[in-house]
Amino acid sequence: MIPAAVANSWLFWLAIIDGLIAVYILPTVIGIARQVEGLGLVICLNVIPVGSPAALILACMMPRKQIR
Repeated sequence: MIPAAVANSWLFWLAIIDGLIAVYILPTVIGIARQVEGLGLVICLNVIPVGSPAALILACMMPRKQIR
């Protein structure tokens, strides 16, 4: 259980919110870092909260862009 002194701290809640935001945008960051072909699809799925796990799977499994 979280002690009341910690749960009432604004720093604790800021850290929780920052962590959730980082997890939420993780598929987009992975897609950009890997330079996947369907980055637009990853971003569109990531906008939908229910589609975020699918966006993470796509960001990790989609082929990378070919360098010409």
